[in-house]
Amino acid sequence: MQKGLEKIMSLFLACIMILLCVGCSEQGGTETPDSNSEMNPPISGESKVLIAYFSWSGNTDQLADIVQAQIGGELFRIVPETPYAEDFDGCATRAQNELNDGTRPPLSSHIEKEVMAEYDVILMGFPIWWYDLPMPVWTFLEEYDLSGKTIIPFFTHNGSSSGAGSLSSIEELCPNSIVKTDNALSIPGNDVGNAEEQVKEWISELGLQNTLSDTAATGEYDGYFPFALPHSFSGFISLTPTT
Repeated sequence: MQKGLEKIMSLFLACIMILLCVGCSEQGGTETPDSNSEMNPPISGESKVLIAYFSWSGNTDQLADIVQAQIGGELFRIVPETPYAEDFDGCATRAQNELNDGTRPPLSSHIEKEVMAEYDVILMGFPIWWYDLPMPVWTFLEEYDLSGKTIIPFFTHNGSSSGAGSLSSIEELCPNSIVKTDNALSIPGNDVGNAEEQVKEWISELGLQNTLSDTAATGEYDGYFPFALPHSFSGFISLTPTT
């Protein structure tokens, strides 16, 4: 009788351990960040449109791919030299300390100044961290002369749908740029996987959708662009999202 009870208890404990392991793996899937050391492909500036973004969990990375699939342009991922912790608490603590201290973390990759000069429009992607921009984005925006360029933000969030202080920070960091804060795209982090239609509507409202269709059909830009790109615009060098 006692041996029978011991077997039952052993089976019960084994089931509990299996359930706990499954639960931990599912939680890890939502919190583990994607690679912070991903290398950027070569960019040339020929597209005239740059999609620059910072991502920790992968949400903004996925959103940037969706945006590029709609309008083309060149992707550039902002990556700090020292990666953020893989666990949420470690990452959040460092992010808060950097914001409070005004730290500009060095970046692992850069755009040549002559290449940056070729872009007319920058789609700036980021998650909302502590109601503001992640500090690597501050580093990026301060590194270049963005005078006269149009900057259109898009961001992911877990409640700060208005962007909190992030949009005013971009205006502060880029006083000589045309920052389209009223046209910013806001997507909850958990909804990024279903954001394609919302991105399409955003692109349509911006008037950017014609740049993709005209370029794909003719190989040259000869359509409407709302931000006064030069007529010599030669089209996008990439029309599909990277993986």
